[in-house]
Parts: sequence; structure tokens; C-alpha cells
Amino acid sequence: MKARYPFFDFYLNSSIHIALAVLCLQGVTYLYLNTTLDKEVLLFTFFATITGYNFIKYAGVAKWHHRSLTRSLRAIQLFSLVCFLGMCFYGWQLSFATIKILGLLGLLTVLYALPIFSKRRSLRSLKGLKIYTIAMVWAGVSVVIPAVEAGLLLDTSIWVLVIQRFIYVVIITIPFEIRDLKYDSAELGTLPQLIGVRFTKILGIVLVVVFFAIACIRQQGDSYLSIWTSGLLGMLLLWIIRNTKERQSKYFAAFWVEGISIVWLVIILVLQLFSF
Repeated sequence: MKARYPFFDFYLNSSIHIALAVLCLQGVTYLYLNTTLDKEVLLFTFFATITGYNFIKYAGVAKWHHRSLTRSLRAIQLFSLVCFLGMCFYGWQLSFATIKILGLLGLLTVLYALPIFSKRRSLRSLKGLKIYTIAMVWAGVSVVIPAVEAGLLLDTSIWVLVIQRFIYVVIITIPFEIRDLKYDSAELGTLPQLIGVRFTKILGIVLVVVFFAIACIRQQGDSYLSIWTSGLLGMLLLWIIRNTKERQSKYFAAFWVEGISIVWLVIILVLQLFSF
């Protein structure tokens, strides 16, 4: 049977949607830090995210449960090759300090995808590390890289933003872990496996509160943009967690949850228009 929405499925399966989400998170960082958007960083991130995620999904290590995907696998492989070349081109234009950090994040990605520790064990398969490895890489790429490339010191304010971003990624990963509960090996030790779906959702709610509290702590001057943004985003995250189920629609996590990062940037831009 042919895919009902072949172009949309390619958009999701080729990791374009995820790349746009990470790009928007970098945009949020640039706005929060009041720095100029760096085209080279943004384009590198876009191509690197697609390359990295497709490497993880299709390297034959991570399990993938959509059989219909194999029909477009060659197109995705070709697209990934083009993105890899784009990643190399724009990566060459970044500073050495940025490249060193990217090397560490890239190493984490490789350790996450490939069974380096033994024939069958990668970071992804080590009990309880999956969600935190993802959050660490996303926080590094979306906050640390823009800050370092802009020449900013990694002071307390930056690290507070890193912690908030780390918590955010953990929150939006929860629907994926609940969705994959029936597929994941018990050895992974995901949150739903360790504490159950109900308590995982409660933990998600607590993390949303912490996420908002950090926005209040880091608020500076007379601008309440961060608080307004985090408040609206927090309500959206709470709605997502409340409606997360083990049996989800095909696009609930892959499109709607991933798209929250895009919504975050849109919220900031809209609020700026009204001078919050």
C-alpha cells in the first residue's frame, strides 16, 4: 500500500522536521542572548541534525518500527549524503572553539548510535541514559554552540539557559518514551519502564514547573518576555503530557511534539510584536 502522504512522510522520516525544530531552538537562544543570527551556525546545524539523526535511525543499530519506510530509504540516503556535504562545508567555516565542542557532541552521537562498548551495547542501550544523552546533545547544540560562536563567555546565565533547555528536551522526549514502551527492550531502562507511565507523566508536570521557575529566575530588567513565553509554552507542554498515551496517532509525537520547538520561536516573535 502506498503512503497516504508521501511527501509529508518523507519530510518526517528524513529528519527535516527535527532539523527545523533544533534550528528554532537556536533561534530562541539568539533572541534570549540578544545576539545576531549566525548563518553559518544555523546552516551547519540544519545539515548536521539531518545527518546525525538519519545516521542513528538508519545505521542498522537503532530499531525502527515503520516498515513502509524502506520504500523511500534510498531517497533518504541520497538526501542524507547531500546534507553531510553541506555539514562539512559550513562546519569548515566555524571557529576552532566551536569545532572542539561539536567534536564532543559528535562523539556522544556516535557512542549513542554505535555499539562501541561491546558488540550490542551503545549509550542508547545503557540503562537509563537514553533520554539524558539526547537532552545533553540538544542543549549543547542549541545553546552552547551559538554562545561560543558569538564569542560569549559561558557564564552562569548561559549555564542556567543550558539547564532549562536540558529540562525542556527531557519533557518533550517523554511522549516518545511512552509511545515506544511496547517496543523498547527492558534493558533500556526508560522512564516509563522504571517508574510507569503515570509517574512519568507526573514527573513531566514537575519538570514543566521547574522549567517555568528557571524562566522567572533568569528574567532580567523590565522585560518579561522570557516569563510570558515560558508560561505559554509551559501550558502547551502540560497539554501535551496530559494527552500522551501509549497508543498514539502516527504523527502525535513525530510531528506535533517535535513541532513545539518551532512554536516556541513563533511565540517569542509574536510577543515581541506586542512589546511584552
